Amino acid sequence: MTLWLDTSALVSLYVPEARSERVARLVRRAGDPIPFSQLHELELANALRLRVFRCAASRRQVDATLARVMDDLDAGILRRAAVDWPLALARAIELAERHTARLGCRSLDLLHVSAAMLSASDRFVTADRRQSTAARRAGLVTTRVA
Repeated sequence: MTLWLDTSALVSLYVPEARSERVARLVRRAGDPIPFSQLHELELANALRLRVFRCAASRRQVDATLARVMDDLDAGILRRAAVDWPLALARAIELAERHTARLGCRSLDLLHVSAAMLSASDRFVTADRRQSTAARRAGLVTTRVA
């Protein structure tokens, strides 16, 4: 089974949080490499660097975590997901038209949903209730790890 982890869930694999064990268990159970897109790469690195800004982590800790991410790419735990970004953006726009007025979705949340749809992932994993609802309404099987 291929899981698409929203960045909130992906961060939980690398930074100990309340939901970290649940996300790790889902990943172990799925057994397949985790798709890792350019969007993941941007958001994960930025989320970690924000921890430095907020004094929740040191640069050294963030650099070590980012090195572990690269090691996981090399080891095949994460796999580069080739996403057709113009198509993903078009789908995200469609999702926004259908869902944002009722759900209050953020653009990047919808972009993750559309990228997951295009990657043929079997399950969408997120900590965000609104994003989970949008993904489910878009036809994805969802797991919320809040």
